[in-house]
Amino acid sequence: MIPQRLSGKVALVTGAGHGIGQASAHRLGQEGARIAVVDMRPDAAAETQAILTADGIETQAITADVSVPEDVQTAVEATLARFGQLDILHNNAGVLIPGTVLSQTLADWDRTFLVNVRGMMLMARTVVPVMQQGGGGVIINTASISGMVGEPNLIAYDTSKGAVINLTRQLAVEYARDNIRCNCICPGWIDTGFNDPIFEQANMGDDEIAAMVTQFVPMNRQGTAEDIAPSVAFLASDDAAYITGHALVIDGGLMSQ
Repeated sequence: MIPQRLSGKVALVTGAGHGIGQASAHRLGQEGARIAVVDMRPDAAAETQAILTADGIETQAITADVSVPEDVQTAVEATLARFGQLDILHNNAGVLIPGTVLSQTLADWDRTFLVNVRGMMLMARTVVPVMQQGGGGVIINTASISGMVGEPNLIAYDTSKGAVINLTRQLAVEYARDNIRCNCICPGWIDTGFNDPIFEQANMGDDEIAAMVTQFVPMNRQGTAEDIAPSVAFLASDDAAYITGHALVIDGGLMSQ
């Protein structure tokens, strides 16, 4: 049985149109929260809204690009207009564009940091005053194990996710006395399509991907978005009331080797 740890809460989830964001929005809603589904693709946001609504979860779909300050402000204002409060932010929107220090274009480097780092900062900057006024809240950033290691052909992504981990720590320290907790999740290989650009550039098919997983992941499989969502809900809940500034690795044992 799914616990009801978030009854009476309102959560805003970015990048909620697919993958981890969609699963997180669903799980937060199943635990009792009302959900603002934010994605830059209107059809994707609407799809997640339909899934949540079918499960009896009160939700609102909002189209926004998290790298654009005006979009972020509009998304937060729309959430407050609909629900009257904002208690949980899952900063999940992100991009992955492969490249090395020699091959990564400056445009792709800048886009990676605009979404993966600036977008999370803009959301936090807009939401923190709301949480301060409301007596506290929770921010959960989606980082990655890629922010803890160096990987071939991922110069922009690895660097941006390292920045997200330290952004999380900084926010945790800055706002702990305002009863605002900030943690991040660090997924490993998750089967959501997000890693497809890596596989495509390496000309890896399903068999090659399966062989790689068998070789490197102790649990012998890629994770799923549904493997990640319960940890997001845990960090959002009072069960994690004394946890802040933490980077939670969820990777099937990959980083333990």
